[in-house]
Parts: sequence; C-alpha cells; structure tokens
Amino acid sequence: MKAKVHQFSVGAKLPAGIIEGTEAFWFDNEKWLIHNGQTLRYNEAPTQVKQMIQEAFMADKVSHKIIQKAGIATLNETFDRWYRCVIGALDDAPDFVNGNLNADAYNHSCANHDCELRGKLCSLATGLKNYECETIAELKKGETIEQAANELHMSVAGLKSRIEKLKEKLNAKNMAQLIAKATEIGI
Repeated sequence: MKAKVHQFSVGAKLPAGIIEGTEAFWFDNEKWLIHNGQTLRYNEAPTQVKQMIQEAFMADKVSHKIIQKAGIATLNETFDRWYRCVIGALDDAPDFVNGNLNADAYNHSCANHDCELRGKLCSLATGLKNYECETIAELKKGETIEQAANELHMSVAGLKSRIEKLKEKLNAKNMAQLIAKATEIGI
C-alpha cells in the first residue's frame, strides 16, 4: 500500500485512509496516535493500545542494538527513539492492524539527514542512506547529470551507478518514476 503523508495539527481532520487499526506517529517531539477515530497523545491512549505498541518495541531486537550502538542507553530514550524513527510520520496506512506492526517504509517526518541512525531505522524497507537522499534531492532540482555530479562532488559514472541502485531500491523504471516515487515517500 502506498501511503500519503499528512500534515498534522491538534484538532485537524483525520486522514481518510485510517478506518481501522492504529496509526502511531511522532509529532513536535511527542508520541501521538490515532485509534478508533480519536487523535491522542500516547500517554492518553488506552492501556491495551500502549501495551500493543510496547510489545512491538520489545520484540524489535534489531532496532534496540542499533540504538544502543548510537549511545542511547536508557529504556525511555530507546523507546522514544524507536517511536520517532521506526513508527515515523502520520500517513494513511495504519502502523498497527490486528495488533501487528506494519511500520512505514520510509520515515516521512525525519528531516535530519545528519542523523547517525538514518537509513538504519527510519528507512528499513527502502534502506535509503543520507547520501542517497541527498542524491535524490539534487536530481529533483532538474539539473543535468553532469551538474548534479558536480554538486555532489562525484564522477558522472559514479552518479549514474548510484541512480541505477536507487531505481532498483525504489522499484522505478526510469528517472521520472524515481523522482515521483521519492517524492511520494517524502524525499
């Protein structure tokens, strides 16, 4: 399912796609969720919903190791970082359906391209790294390959190779489709 990113403000209309399940998201340095048609701060959520999210967090051993390697040690900090990086942004694809986590393929809310965890947590499905996001941003400017390669301080052949790998990761047949898919996931 392709998810559309939504801007969020307290009291805003809910995204149309959320009709069942729970959409969890990080906004303004807080954990939020939409459950049974209600937008709630995580701390205001029913106990069973918080428990479902905490169980998904505890089961994600891979993310725990990655977060700990980044020097985040306390359980609360680890949970917050997991919620922000793995759960991600508000979109129209619920993160939890029937108690199962279906995390976003790309974290639309993360604008920190210098994050040491980028591409390790926030982009698990596509595996996009900082330099790949920068490459896409440069390509979206509409410059020639030569100009983009110059801006990225790399060879034209290197950029062409990177573009081919990006097309493969995002399942794009051509450059236009690559740009469209990258835009769709929030890059």
